[in-house]
Amino acid sequence: MSGTRLGDKDGVMTDLRSETLAAISLVRDALELAARGTGGVHAKLGRDVVTDTDVAVEDQLRRAIARDIAMPVVGEERGGEVPVDASYWLVDPICGTRNFASGIPLYAVNTAMVEAGRVAVSVVGDGSNGDVLVAELGKGAWRVRGGDAEPLSTSRSSMVVDFGAWPAAGPARDAAAHTVAAAIRADRWDIRSFATTLGLAYVAAGRLAGYVSFKSPGAVHSAAGLLLVTEAGGHVTDAAGMPWTLDTRTLVCGADPAVHRELLALVAGGAQR
Repeated sequence: MSGTRLGDKDGVMTDLRSETLAAISLVRDALELAARGTGGVHAKLGRDVVTDTDVAVEDQLRRAIARDIAMPVVGEERGGEVPVDASYWLVDPICGTRNFASGIPLYAVNTAMVEAGRVAVSVVGDGSNGDVLVAELGKGAWRVRGGDAEPLSTSRSSMVVDFGAWPAAGPARDAAAHTVAAAIRADRWDIRSFATTLGLAYVAAGRLAGYVSFKSPGAVHSAAGLLLVTEAGGHVTDAAGMPWTLDTRTLVCGADPAVHRELLALVAGGAQR
């Protein structure tokens, strides 16, 4: 179903689905709520935390999606059952909660619509600057500001790669450490570690050349960002080079095929140590 059209910077009109347009508005509201502060900060698991605002943002998004889009939600904090043969939304209210709880504005509001088992729409709000990044399957990805939509395109130019989502312990964590050490020794990339959604969104926007996740962050964390990357021209697989799905357990993302191949080789080398 089509929705309202947004004008891009070249004057070309972008026709977005009504669900996408509704989600853009809802994510903007969620960013405003998040900007008011964390509220209480509570231990969750290990070093992980949850804030009162995580829960408040998810509750607000759940109510609004039910009201404006009439679809079920599977969320990071409140959970939910994946419906059989029906479309639904994935919601991670604050992706990058440790940053958020620490007063570091590197976090995102993460939403994605799953349709027929595939991610069809993603809308991500960047807490650092209020940008809303949007993608639709097969149609492209954009940065939306006001009523204008600017197309997103991946780029290797920054030569920055994000390594994140570490296995908890054991051989898998050692392999991840060997991979990052090899990247440092190669002196080819600048190394960073952002929250999952921002790392993926920054690849889509051309700010990062690549992103590697050593363990599954889960579809609720990664689905929206992965659609942004692929629709912006990036390449995404698991660590074995297989196409990503909602169940993918590792992620290797490159701005272009050459970067993707280099990162796959790094990960493979780390696993063989």
